[in-house]
Parts: sequence; structure tokens; C-alpha cells
Amino acid sequence: MAQAQAATELAARKPARLTMQDTINFAKSVAGGSLLPRDYQRNPANVIIAVNLGQSMGLSPAESLYRINVIQGKPTASAELIAAQVRKAGHKLRIEKDEARQSVTATIVRCDDPDYPISETRDAEWARRMGLASKDNYRMQPMTMLTWRAITAAAREACPEALYGVAYTPDEMHDMDPQPAQDATVAPQPDRGGQADLGAVRAAYAAYRRATGATNEEAVHAVCAAVGATDMRSMTQTQADQAAAWLSAHAAPDAPQQPQAAPKPEPEPEPEYEEPAQPEVAEEDLNF
Repeated sequence: MAQAQAATELAARKPARLTMQDTINFAKSVAGGSLLPRDYQRNPANVIIAVNLGQSMGLSPAESLYRINVIQGKPTASAELIAAQVRKAGHKLRIEKDEARQSVTATIVRCDDPDYPISETRDAEWARRMGLASKDNYRMQPMTMLTWRAITAAAREACPEALYGVAYTPDEMHDMDPQPAQDATVAPQPDRGGQADLGAVRAAYAAYRRATGATNEEAVHAVCAAVGATDMRSMTQTQADQAAAWLSAHAAPDAPQQPQAAPKPEPEPEPEYEEPAQPEVAEEDLNF
């Protein structure tokens, strides 16, 4: 009896449904507002979709725009809204927390199948396994994040019909993003941290050019190809050490001859200019 009364009260709180023309007029009126979330600004079509979806969930037009977020073209809802939808549908939601173990279990008991509760647990081990433990939100407020994850996972499993297709939170959608640039760029960093020390490379580079007569462009290309670098400045410390050794070896009197490129056409005569016998290579000419 009490459950039926509660469901009746929840149903009574639903806002009146707008006609399509009302929705169109509303969308045109508010789409120019700067207070709207970015995906709705100057986009009445997105506003209409969000409002219609929100109406099916019992939200007012304004609630729809602030409680339904668009991530990668998909509507998402906060974990609080998902929990509210579960309870609004008449299902029971129970949450158990274990602070010591950093574990949260969400259990949903469906109103039409009370003998079969459905539970989902999210804990620190799950976060590590999913690659989320190092994210700021999980480091600063782990129990909050695990609580939201447990609730949404249980809701998707136990009562997807109560979510009206809005099954994920914005945070969850971002968790499924490809690794951000700063995370993906943790590829080979200089062994000593920071930028590689190119002092030894510069010294060996000057000797290599004097010994081989290579132009600046030829020398840079040769050393980068030898150590697998795209350019001199992006070398890791390991590559810089290898480059210095390679340059020194190939600048030695008995160094192996490098494959010669196809002969270049004779250049046009230039005004006479006598270049010093062994020019010093200025640092700014090294391109690194």
C-alpha cells in the first residue's frame, strides 16, 4: 500500500508534457543563452532532443538541459539522476560501503521480482584493473567515484528500462575515451628525466662534419636515421648517447665510409669565396 502511494506521489510530480510546437518554441528561445551547456548553445535541434528525452524521464525542460549531458554525441546522465530514475520506477536501491577496503556494493531489488536482487561491486582493485586508479578523481575521492560506478553498473544490469537509453554518466564516457595526449605521450621519455643532454652530441657532430665534409642537412639526417629519431631535439637520453657514439665512430680516420648519395648536378658557378680549411660549426647552425 505504502509503495503504491509513493509511486503515485512520484508520478504526480511529473511536469506537464509539452507539445512538439511548444518544444520547438522553447528550443529557439533558449538556444542563444550563454548559460546553457556548450552542446546546446546555438543548437535548437539538440535542445529539442534533450527536452523530449527528459520528458520521458519525468524531467522539466530546464532539468533536461542541465541533467542530461551530451558526450561524443551520446546523451548521458549524472549518477544521482540514474539513482533517482531507479527509485522513481519503484525499485529499491541499497548501497553498502567498506571504507577500509575501498569497496562499494550497489544492490537493486526490482519491484516486480523482489526475490532476485542484483548487485554490482566496485572497489580499488577494479579501478586499478580498469586503469582508473591514477586519475585525479579516483585519487582524491575514491569512495565517491566507486559509489557512482556501482550504482550505474547495477542500474544497467537490473532495470535498463528505467534509464530510457541514458545508461552512462559523463565520467564513465570519458573513462572510455582513448588515453589523453599527456597519458599517451608517456612513451619513451629521456632516461634522466627532462630534455636529453645533447652536449656530447654537439661536440661529436662538429667533428663528424669536419671529417666527412657533410652538409648540416646531410649530417642531421644521417645521425637521426642511425638512432631512429625524428629530429635532434626530440631524442631521448638513450638516443643522444647512441648518437654521440655513432658520430664519434664515423668521424674517426678509419671510420666506415657511408653510402654515397646519387651525384648531384654541378652547381652554377658562384662568386668566389674562400671558405676556411676547417670551419668551426656554430651551435645555432646545428638545428638542435
